[in-house]
Amino acid sequence: MIKYVLFDIDGTLADTEEIIVRSFKHIHEKFNKNTPSRDQIIKTFGEPLELTLKRDFKEDIDIVLEEYRNYHRDIFSENLKAHENAIEIVKTLYDKGYTLGVVTSRLRNTAVEILETFEIKKYFKAVVAVDDTENHKPHPEPLMKAIEKIKGEASSSIYIGDTKFDVECAKNAKVKSVLVGWSHYAQDKDKIKPNFIINDFMELVNILKSDFSL
Repeated sequence: MIKYVLFDIDGTLADTEEIIVRSFKHIHEKFNKNTPSRDQIIKTFGEPLELTLKRDFKEDIDIVLEEYRNYHRDIFSENLKAHENAIEIVKTLYDKGYTLGVVTSRLRNTAVEILETFEIKKYFKAVVAVDDTENHKPHPEPLMKAIEKIKGEASSSIYIGDTKFDVECAKNAKVKSVLVGWSHYAQDKDKIKPNFIINDFMELVNILKSDFSL
């Protein structure tokens, strides 16, 4: 029986695709002069930002990272929005007695800012961000740390995300996984093999009613 529900943020609760794509294009134009396509950028979603930049840039990573974050911050507020029914499902599950948490590859300060902007931070018992762990998705550490913080159990937990890294992280932590159907990775669902795929957050209500085991 599922008692603990954990969410990713970017691409899952929050529709931040445009913000992230524009931020990547900005630093590529500034430093590389060779801007990747939107699809190429989206394929990096779910990786820790620093890891992506170390692979793609020869410049001092601290300088590139600072430029990315400054630009990201400048366009953040005016472009941030929640995915359809994201806020509603958080409130619904909380009211139904589920314990909620967040596991994200985003920095803690901006993760908290998003949750506070959506006015849903109070519903989450724990937030585990990229700066809270030594290892990152798809390593199980982020999910395992969140489950520990909410005093839960992997066998009674489920993780909702939008990338293959989220699904793999769940598998590695022996947690059930949900891939959102609006994700770029949904077209590879047969390869990624999440336990469930949803096209609307409210589908989670019926999934969580099911009595299933790993």
